[in-house]
Amino acid sequence: MCMSKMIRYLWHHGTPPQDVGVRLPRWRQPFFGYPVGLFLVIVMVLANFFIKQMHFMWTPFCFVTVIVGFVWGVSPALITVVLGFLAFNFFVAPQYSLLTANIWTDIRVFGPFVLAQFAIALFAAHNAVQQRRILAAKQEISTYVQELAAANQQLERVNHLKDYFMTRAAHELRTPVTTILGEAQLALRRLNKVKGTTTELLVWRNHFEKIEERTRHLRILIEELIDISSFRSEGMQLRIGTCNFERLCQEAIENLCTISERSIKWTLPSEPIILQADCERLSHVVLNVVNNAFQYAAKNTVVDIRIYTTHSAAILQVHNEGHVLSDEEQEHLFEPFYRSPYAETMFREGWGLGLTISKEIVERHGGHIWVESSEGNGTTFFVRIPLQTK
Repeated sequence: MCMSKMIRYLWHHGTPPQDVGVRLPRWRQPFFGYPVGLFLVIVMVLANFFIKQMHFMWTPFCFVTVIVGFVWGVSPALITVVLGFLAFNFFVAPQYSLLTANIWTDIRVFGPFVLAQFAIALFAAHNAVQQRRILAAKQEISTYVQELAAANQQLERVNHLKDYFMTRAAHELRTPVTTILGEAQLALRRLNKVKGTTTELLVWRNHFEKIEERTRHLRILIEELIDISSFRSEGMQLRIGTCNFERLCQEAIENLCTISERSIKWTLPSEPIILQADCERLSHVVLNVVNNAFQYAAKNTVVDIRIYTTHSAAILQVHNEGHVLSDEEQEHLFEPFYRSPYAETMFREGWGLGLTISKEIVERHGGHIWVESSEGNGTTFFVRIPLQTK
């Protein structure tokens, strides 16, 4: 908008078109500025009667123009300029006869003061416009914040409903899956008691072994879904007790080593690490992290495991040489059901919940779990548990 159009619009409306929707207090509306300007001009006239100094005569009227322009805009300020000029001419300094028959003399004497007043009015109005624009932006931001808060509440309700559905579905599936697993195990025991090795018996035994294996995987998934839903809904409480963190890690890793052919390197602390924590849950974390390192380590490489303490925490550090995780993969690694593209292409068993549950358990202990991975340095998982747990 050019300056002339801006001035014309300000004269009629007191605010630019893009700010029309700004809700100002009633006392800030332009029509309040006219009587206030008149009142202030009268006050300045009375002040001049008491303070009779030449340099003070015109200053109060400039001050009035600034106040009216800043608060109520350009049109009340310009009217105040005119009122101030008339008041000054007829009441403050009538002896100077500023309005004479010689218009050029009037312009020469009074012109600079009038131009200064108009400049002050426009400057004040410009600042008023900027303030109203800022107010409009604040109101718009406030509206967006309210809309965002409403959307967040809706998302929280949807997320709660999703967790509730997942928990209820997992609980409903637990019984039939347990029944299927029990029946498959019973059928296998009966088949194993039958003498002979006919082809038909071998086929049936193979079928029931597959049923048992898949049902076990399904039951693990159901238990993990229940665990993560319970943690997120604060429904599962930690069973805090005295926990020897070093021994817990050692037992969990030894159990994994019995079913894995991986070579490992141990670095253990010289003294036991005693925590007040949920031993069973922390054992689950150790199993998840170490098993993850075993699965994705390159062949014929050593998995390096270190357990140590800092001044405030116990640390489990598990390092392997294998696929390097990108920054994006590291960012999403602890999200539910996330599996890296490498894991998907390798057709590894898993649901992408183990690290998510581990993160929930560690954070419920007031700790932190993270991963560092880069070319030439391999991949290292860290589990940090405070020595004084919550």
